[in-house]
Amino acid sequence: MFDIGFWELAVLGVIGLIVLGPERLPVVARTLGRWAGRARHYVNALTTELENEVAAEDIRKDVRRAREQIEAETREFRDSTERAVGPLMEPIEGEAERATHSTADEEDAAQSSIAEPESSAPPAEATPSSEQADESTTNRNDENRP
Repeated sequence: MFDIGFWELAVLGVIGLIVLGPERLPVVARTLGRWAGRARHYVNALTTELENEVAAEDIRKDVRRAREQIEAETREFRDSTERAVGPLMEPIEGEAERATHSTADEEDAAQSSIAEPESSAPPAEATPSSEQADESTTNRNDENRP
């Protein structure tokens, strides 16, 4: 910052001693020392903040370049994959489309058959109750006994 040597400080000390006197000189020296320390701390903090800002900007640029490179490589890979697989996928996509249409037709047919009740269907048979099943089992057991 400033280039102040020993002799310059000695001359300032003697002038301060003559002007201020021996009683006030130590108080003034402490006050000036505090101000100098605060100024030095402020300059160091400002320098550190500027260095951090420059480093952060450099990091942002690096990240931006890396992201652009990744996006470009991804686009190239996707395009090359589509060029390589595209002709192979055309027949499969056609079959899938036909299957989708035939499945939709089958679903429509199933829906229409469900909607129309069949009048020629035989009535449902009644299932035997548990008491009737027990009686028939008991009768069979009695017939098999000697």
